[in-house]
Amino acid sequence: MSASVLPVLAGAEEATRELPMPPLVYGILMLALFVLLLAFTWSFRGTAYKVRDKHSNTSGGGHH
Repeated sequence: MSASVLPVLAGAEEATRELPMPPLVYGILMLALFVLLLAFTWSFRGTAYKVRDKHSNTSGGGHH
């Protein structure tokens, strides 16, 4: 039984798929995506203070 399995396993090693890009390009793309997401998050800094100040100036009923 093991003699019939060996040719199948040997053939399975040859059936590999190549990546469409080098692995380094995947790392560079993920780093660029991370930097873009960081910039998007950074653009919202101070937003809570702006919203709080806007609501505190318009409320005249003594609600805090």
